[in-house]
Amino acid sequence: MEIILDLSRNCIETASKKEHERLIKCYFRSSDADEKEKLIEPRITALKYFLEKADFLDFRHQCLKTGVNGEVILIVPQRFDDMHVRFNQARLYPKWK
Repeated sequence: MEIILDLSRNCIETASKKEHERLIKCYFRSSDADEKEKLIEPRITALKYFLEKADFLDFRHQCLKTGVNGEVILIVPQRFDDMHVRFNQARLYPKWK
């Protein structure tokens, strides 16, 4: 699964929080149970894990060091511990708490 995060105005943590909040609003507005179960719930779960377990101090430093700006893609594999951010040709892996 892929989740697009906008880092043009925010750090990785804030962008993740905003996307998490947006998805929760979509979840409660949607009347399509299938969409909720297949599209929205997995993303909410992945972002919740990411927000609770990632070391954002280190991750922000990685983003600054590599010059990440604009949209990035949070890659969410089956094992959440293997999540990483991809932009251009670079991949950043968070340290987990």
